[in-house]
Amino acid sequence: MNAVATFDAPSEAHTVAAALNAALQGGDDAMSWLHRCASSQGGPRGKAIADLVEDIEARHRDAEGAQTAAKAARTFAANLEHPGFALLSLFPTTACGSCSMCGCTAAEDCSECSVCGDDGRDCENCGTVEVTPRTAYVLHHEFRQKADRTYLTVRSGLWEYSVPDSVDSQSDWFLLHCARAYDDLANDLLLGSVPKPHCLGESVALGYTVSDLLGSTLDDSVYEHATYRELPASRYDNDWEFLASGEFATSDKVKHFLDSDTIEEDLWKDWFTAYPGVEPRDRDRGFRC
Repeated sequence: MNAVATFDAPSEAHTVAAALNAALQGGDDAMSWLHRCASSQGGPRGKAIADLVEDIEARHRDAEGAQTAAKAARTFAANLEHPGFALLSLFPTTACGSCSMCGCTAAEDCSECSVCGDDGRDCENCGTVEVTPRTAYVLHHEFRQKADRTYLTVRSGLWEYSVPDSVDSQSDWFLLHCARAYDDLANDLLLGSVPKPHCLGESVALGYTVSDLLGSTLDDSVYEHATYRELPASRYDNDWEFLASGEFATSDKVKHFLDSDTIEEDLWKDWFTAYPGVEPRDRDRGFRC
């Protein structure tokens, strides 16, 4: 494998590598960032990145080539012993950006702006920050932990409380798909994208995770982890109440499964059929066990 370019800081190289990997998997946000990166770098380094971006875009114009590249890149990302969290740093830390209405700049983070207010969300022009780099890290950690515990439930037969009690009478095959739903949401974050559920099962997995975070069940050691500390900080980090009322708001149908006791009926089709108008996940992506 040939080197793409040489960077002064390892963190910068890791971020570019993670962005290229995400772009191969179809991450639009990562592709946009790479275009900006190529322009800002200039010289041979910028041209090398631009050439790779052009190659990736060409691959995605060819459906078969895009599918092959995406599958290879996703498999690589999913099986790394220490996933490339560099891409999480591309999530926003502030919505400020020289706003003409309130005069904020990104560096100020709205912290002293009378228009933006104490919570930094009152200016209509500044936009809204939802998932920050550190929030993305915590979500990824929780998704993977719940996937691990769900796999353990299947292997051991002991209930690990990683899915709602309402599904404790479903089959092991059903639970394996629940575990994979958590992994799919976690991998969305490694694409630099806010998790968007593709089916009801993923919506329940997301809702169950956020409800746990609202209940402060997270091990505080997550916040002490070196990777978490290295990611850019934001005043909007881990604002689970805001996310639960906005980006990750649960539907009445999801709430039903989060709040119900055991449901005996077969939930397979209802949970794992892709939503109308939503492209299904890759059927060949497999499981972790």
